[in-house]
Amino acid sequence: MSSRDPFQSYTWKSDIFSCDSNDISTFYARLNEQVTRLGLLERKLGDAGRYPLNLYQSPAQKSGQPSLLISAGFHGEEAAGPWGLLHFLNELEPELFQQINLSLLPLVNPTGFKRGHRFNQLGENPNRGFVLDNGRGKSNDDTSAEGKVLLEHSQLLQAASKDGILTCHEDVLLTDTYIYSFEANQNPGPFSKHLRDTLGQFFPIAQDGEIDDCPVRDGIIFNHFDLSFEAFLVRLGASVGVCSETPGKQNLDQRILANSAIMQAFIDQVNARQ
Repeated sequence: MSSRDPFQSYTWKSDIFSCDSNDISTFYARLNEQVTRLGLLERKLGDAGRYPLNLYQSPAQKSGQPSLLISAGFHGEEAAGPWGLLHFLNELEPELFQQINLSLLPLVNPTGFKRGHRFNQLGENPNRGFVLDNGRGKSNDDTSAEGKVLLEHSQLLQAASKDGILTCHEDVLLTDTYIYSFEANQNPGPFSKHLRDTLGQFFPIAQDGEIDDCPVRDGIIFNHFDLSFEAFLVRLGASVGVCSETPGKQNLDQRILANSAIMQAFIDQVNARQ
């Protein structure tokens, strides 16, 4: 499989948002509108270049409700995740917060996003180097500046993702879709299959074989523990985890709608499990 060039720039046009995929000022302006409308709590974790790395949480988090974390924008050329999260927020009604505690990391790698390339402005991969050592987060030589910020707040993120972590990625080399999923089972259960099928409504599901040296079966790479953010949070105790992979060779707006749909499906499935 051909490898991704971390500094090749990818941009597309979105008709849904009437802008280019790397239009970061429009992205943040639209995000702020939704944060205000929904009354989300904004918490600055640190900085990513000259941009803040913020966590947003639903107001009045309640101890009896499931706590879910949705994250996007770890890789700058995977634009449909952050825009999909914005689309999801546009459709969201605040009544949902009576059922779940929702936390959001909408754009982890803004410097890569703005340039349309995979790595951050320092040439680091923000989805590597999440080490768990004696129950605590620890960085290694692969940990990015953004990763270090997230690791500093690993207890907060552990609580936020207790009942599930969804992180939205894309694969710019593919026309098919697949997911990584984590469940405390030997095989993928209804949760994983439902999320795969949600993406399958938008794109063909990847054939069995290998993607990035991982075995994919029925569109699912199952319980693959690497040093990614989502695997780290599952190790820390998140009861389920999913990393969605929409195909970058397909239409951007279709990918945005697919990301928005899997966010809703993730919440519905975790609610159904409770």
